[in-house]
Amino acid sequence: MFLGTAQAAIWSDTEIAYLHGTKFNDNGAFGGPKFAKDIITLQHASGHSLGTNFFFVDFVKSDSKDNNYGEVYGEYYHALSLTKLQGVDWSKNFLKDVSLTTGINYGSKNSAFGANPRVFLIGPTFSLAVPGAAFFNVDVLAYLDRGRFSGFGGGALCGAHKTTWQITPAWNFPFTLGSAKFSFEGFMDVIGKHGSCERQVLTAPQLRWDVGTQMGRPGTVFLGLEYQYWNKKFGSNQTESVPQLLLGVKF
Repeated sequence: MFLGTAQAAIWSDTEIAYLHGTKFNDNGAFGGPKFAKDIITLQHASGHSLGTNFFFVDFVKSDSKDNNYGEVYGEYYHALSLTKLQGVDWSKNFLKDVSLTTGINYGSKNSAFGANPRVFLIGPTFSLAVPGAAFFNVDVLAYLDRGRFSGFGGGALCGAHKTTWQITPAWNFPFTLGSAKFSFEGFMDVIGKHGSCERQVLTAPQLRWDVGTQMGRPGTVFLGLEYQYWNKKFGSNQTESVPQLLLGVKF
């Protein structure tokens, strides 16, 4: 599925983050209670001579209201730059690059609901020169849903394995207030209706304060807030709205 390369990394960025929120509701379509989650996220991005790699893995623990269930969820994407393959420079254009992106989403939770996403994605990514943005990309992807329930008798998440579409803008806007450095960053997944699943919108914008700058180590330690909003979660009639505290360390 992936267009892997053996190219050496030109740049790389790795982070471990801790998030905590108290308004999760994975079981909302079945009348379950809201509960807290503690999340440890390992995230990595790197660039090579022909494109970029990105992945993250969430290690999740629910509180007693969700029976202290555990969960693992991850995504991986490889983007093959068409301008780098052709040896052309579009960096001064509004459309800076077009890449062919392939990806996989994979997760598992040991609960009675047991949503286990399995998604394969492929399509173009458009890198745009948006004023003030460190980056602003838009993915337009085919979304091959192979997710399953492990609970409630099993079966496909959307009643049948279907293919739809996903459009994902992702952004990073750095800014300063006095001597303090901040960033507004995040993404929004818009996933098409398929099978028995309704159209979904999932976004998780973050406001980050670069605490490392105050410690003489800029870009290494971050405090902030993430707001996760998921309309039609898992394609159900549930909408989830969860503010979370965030602490991140880059190395």
